[in-house]
Amino acid sequence: MTTETTEHLQPAGEHTARMWEQTADIRARIEQLPFLTQLADGTLDPEKFAYYIGQDTHYLDDYQRAMLLIAARAPIAEEMRFWAKSAVGAIAEEKEMHKALSTDRTLQQFDLTNVQKALPTFAYGSYLVASAATDPYPVAATSVLPCYWIFADAGRRLAATAAVVKESGADHPYATWAHAYGDEGFQSITGQAIAIVERALTEATAAERDDAMEAFRRATRLEELFWEAPMGGEDIRRVV
Repeated sequence: MTTETTEHLQPAGEHTARMWEQTADIRARIEQLPFLTQLADGTLDPEKFAYYIGQDTHYLDDYQRAMLLIAARAPIAEEMRFWAKSAVGAIAEEKEMHKALSTDRTLQQFDLTNVQKALPTFAYGSYLVASAATDPYPVAATSVLPCYWIFADAGRRLAATAAVVKESGADHPYATWAHAYGDEGFQSITGQAIAIVERALTEATAAERDDAMEAFRRATRLEELFWEAPMGGEDIRRVV
């Protein structure tokens, strides 16, 4: 069972509009990934979901490091506070959700405490930390934006489909998780991140804007690989 929605979080200006348009091909593939479609309708194999949660825990550690590095380099206090708050507050909330999920009847059969970091997770997290540490601020801020924007976009569809399943009276073991990423609070935070990146790119040099476009596409592709991994074989799941 699926449901269609055409709503997206809107770009904040010409630069974020351009990066959104230039990743349309990757985003179209993401929308059709079996992991996300099965997660949305509640038919996903629990082992696949447990694998994802284990990898997401590793990824969040790297993502938090990246945002703290970006916060330290933010040119204005408002943006510094946004990245720092996201690094501390939002990720802490997500980790708490992971902890709660580990006791859920769907996942409690799996050990999520000693999961090894797989190559897609390593590649994505390492890229974000490296960009945050070495790239100019506009590029670094852009590199972490897909995790907000692509996830919020997918989350809205996940939440809508999960709601339809629940309303039909069917069991949906992932409804709570899906709902969290369709939550208006997360959508609002994502809108703030989009606006910050738009402002940064407006003030950036032409070369920095070009590099930022590449960073957004690269991170979007890594997001796709991260979501492909749970359904993949040993090659894509190979640990570091």
